[in-house]
Amino acid sequence: MKTKTLSITTLLGILGLLLVIHTLSASAASGTITCSTAFGEKTFTIETDRISFHREDVEGNSRSISSVPGDSVRTHKKNLGFTKTLYIDGNKHRINVQNTNEFSDVHDYLSITSPKGHEITYPLSCHSA
Repeated sequence: MKTKTLSITTLLGILGLLLVIHTLSASAASGTITCSTAFGEKTFTIETDRISFHREDVEGNSRSISSVPGDSVRTHKKNLGFTKTLYIDGNKHRINVQNTNEFSDVHDYLSITSPKGHEITYPLSCHSA
């Protein structure tokens, strides 16, 4: 009985291909992502170096009400998405995006936890800018 074994070059080729695929999927998250909750209650922009929360005034003009530098945001990268944790006014904000290549109102969410432990979770509508 004759069996085939993988050569070293074939194995290195497969590993190189997997590395390229992983790099391409990780680079999709590096652009600007704009997200909002239902009815526009919370709106924010995720950039490479900061997260900015926005609010519209009575005239409909959007302005940044708080901005958090990227170095104070904890980021946990997942296979195709990420979870970002940051603190604003003592409240813990956790932003979860399941897949940056295909945003989902079902799987993407913003969770805000108060210092007393009360938690509100909002589904997110996100898009790449």
